[in-house]
Amino acid sequence: MRKFAILAMLALYLVGVLPLSAQWRAEFTTPGGAEEFRLGVEAYQKGRFSEAILLLEKALAFEGRQELASYWLGRAYLKSGYVATALRVWSSLAAQASAPPFLRSKIEGLEGSQNLSPGGGETNFIEIARFEGSRGKTVYFSRPSAILPRSDGSLYVVAQGTNEVLLLDPNGVIRERQKGGFQGLDRPFGIASLPDGSLFVTEFNGDRISRMGSAKALTFGSKGRGEGQLLGPQYVACDDQGYLYVCDYGNARIVKFDPEGNYVLSFGGPSGSFPGFVGPGGIVIQDGSLFAADSFRKAIYTFDLSGNYIATLGEGLLHYPEGLSLWRQGRDLLVADTDRIVSLNIETETATVVYQSPDRKARIVGAVADRNGGILACDFDASAVLVLAGPGQLAAGLDVEIERVMADAFPRVDVDVTVRDRSGNPVIGLDLPNFHLSERIVTKTSTKEKGVEVEKKTETLSPVGGYEFLGSAEGPSPVRLVFLVDPSTDMVSQRSAFRKALAEIMGGFPPASPPVFSLVTMGAVPSLDAKPGSGLAEISKVAIAQARKGGRLDLGIRFAATGLLPTGPRDAIVYMGTGRIDPQAFGATTISELSSFLRNNGIRLYGIIFGEDPVDDSLRYLTEQSGGGLYAASRPQGLGEVPKAIAQVPSGRYRLRFLSKADSGFGESYLGLSVEAYLYKKSGRDEAGYFGPRK
Repeated sequence: MRKFAILAMLALYLVGVLPLSAQWRAEFTTPGGAEEFRLGVEAYQKGRFSEAILLLEKALAFEGRQELASYWLGRAYLKSGYVATALRVWSSLAAQASAPPFLRSKIEGLEGSQNLSPGGGETNFIEIARFEGSRGKTVYFSRPSAILPRSDGSLYVVAQGTNEVLLLDPNGVIRERQKGGFQGLDRPFGIASLPDGSLFVTEFNGDRISRMGSAKALTFGSKGRGEGQLLGPQYVACDDQGYLYVCDYGNARIVKFDPEGNYVLSFGGPSGSFPGFVGPGGIVIQDGSLFAADSFRKAIYTFDLSGNYIATLGEGLLHYPEGLSLWRQGRDLLVADTDRIVSLNIETETATVVYQSPDRKARIVGAVADRNGGILACDFDASAVLVLAGPGQLAAGLDVEIERVMADAFPRVDVDVTVRDRSGNPVIGLDLPNFHLSERIVTKTSTKEKGVEVEKKTETLSPVGGYEFLGSAEGPSPVRLVFLVDPSTDMVSQRSAFRKALAEIMGGFPPASPPVFSLVTMGAVPSLDAKPGSGLAEISKVAIAQARKGGRLDLGIRFAATGLLPTGPRDAIVYMGTGRIDPQAFGATTISELSSFLRNNGIRLYGIIFGEDPVDDSLRYLTEQSGGGLYAASRPQGLGEVPKAIAQVPSGRYRLRFLSKADSGFGESYLGLSVEAYLYKKSGRDEAGYFGPRK
């Protein structure tokens, strides 16, 4: 394994002891203020944010100008969804000359979060990192031709020049090399995957396709012009059924195979108004349509999955299109267009240059959206993988949040950290080199001044050495799911459909790691009718036992969410009802506050809708803003997509462990902690603290 030059910047941290200028001191002049503050911080670390607010307000009642208590009060308000109140508290602190820069950055991020759109609408992307294929005489890979991002933030890179498929992490570290088994790969070019993890790699010189990954190894195709034969296969794509579509460049056609490599059909010759391929290139599939580039005709052609020509896109707008991919929620095609990358809107056919290479000799053969809001591109002739980001993404930096500090085994301390971009999207794929930890150390010394013993206290922010990276939550991780049930009269009549939907969702999770299920029933006062750990039989029995009136959505969501605090990376609430919301359902809070409460705690709201009535806008808004979704209970394809969405959603949460060198004062001393995260040229910081166990 090798670390690329991009990691060099991560090592340039000061390793000495720094003066403590970034954290406020936990200095209280009254025992009451100190005790309320300690209890407030402990309540926060346990996810009891309402209790933390009350305790911290009490601490400030003792000492109204205690800055550290005010800072923690702002944190507690933010986690409770009261963003405006948190901003008011923090803005008052930030106005002081002693305020640390990270606080001002957090305020700016909160104030500007509504102006940054997820996925980015920016057009002037710039290169922020480059994974070079060689350095000096050392060759790591050459001629990258295709990139396939993975859900954990890593990426497969096909290196045609070195006959291999590489697995890189987001820092550019090579984690794995696949050479293609006994026979080896013969100038691999394109790559595609199936949901089971199988990889299909085209071999340009071998005139064949190799299947690698979780499925049994398989090679199919042969050299020639007949059915199922290939001449220089390049780009490849898979549809939802697992069928494979291969750009057969030498035969100027596209060939379709089933998942086992059996020939199905081919198309691409002149037909009707379609002139026929001359230089077929990139392929991408969306909603039953296949888009294929033709480099020589400088256009994109659309077909159905049986090869019937539908339309032409981008004619006269492109230079030499090769690789294709989808981005911006599938609305646009990302086109690798020689020395530039073009975004082509499928509906309007508007072409926008999102990146122009400064190198006139560049040959960008592939470009894909990465999992962290940027673009990854293959410069074939330069033997480099480019990492691109919009200027706004780079300027905004990262939003780092210390979710929880667990110090029950002090001096061993575990820290949960969430990293997001400034649009609120999780940043995934980080590892040990992406983090830097510092802790507040208090040193007491005694000296004699004029014959009198004087005790001096020095506070420093010292880098933590030897900390461990315990992993991210992007792999299999525990799920806690609360069903929030509307017990209206209309839902009682849907009892049979409800129980069917319940069984479908609960049975859709992998048996090896089943979620912890519970059920909350809405009402004038919500109630926990099935405790965490309940099974299908118990939940089905208590759900909609009888109709109730006065269901309050705000109270129901807050009650259900409170049972999940402190949250895990996959926690979710599944509303099950008609989607009709009483106008009085938001008497205790606003929709905006409820949305912030869910989002700030990483809880996603999903809705299973029974009946044919329109879904209320408030419910639709809450599911969208929290990152969940709405599903009709009667959808023909069933509800299997719901557990899949919950289990695979990215979180951006990481766990770190270190041995503290601080003196806990028998559990009475406040121990400050800061965490910084870095990715390419973006960074972010958060500061928090904790108390050790009392002794």
